[in-house]
Amino acid sequence: MRRIINLVYVLTFLILVDLTATLYWIANDLGHEANPIMNLFLAYSPLLFVVAKLGLSAAGVFILYYFRKRFKKFIFKSLLALNLVYIAVFVYHLWGLVFLLLNTN
Repeated sequence: MRRIINLVYVLTFLILVDLTATLYWIANDLGHEANPIMNLFLAYSPLLFVVAKLGLSAAGVFILYYFRKRFKKFIFKSLLALNLVYIAVFVYHLWGLVFLLLNTN
């Protein structure tokens, strides 16, 4: 059970990093939102984007956490997969930052 809770913490952190990095890239015209659904929210308003990102993420994490006892193996595997996806997104943001730092005079 502790592993599931730890995965929830890591996922939450990675979601916040993705949110912050995406807003930075967008605000500085250095990138775009790759998720077409989230891009709709961003096109309307950055505040709506933040509310949607946090709200949808929180709802998803809450559902996974709520059912953690009933579907332990499925929830663990789902959280593990989501963490791997967000780790890939984190590496992508990190790669962009390194590229930006190396190409800035």
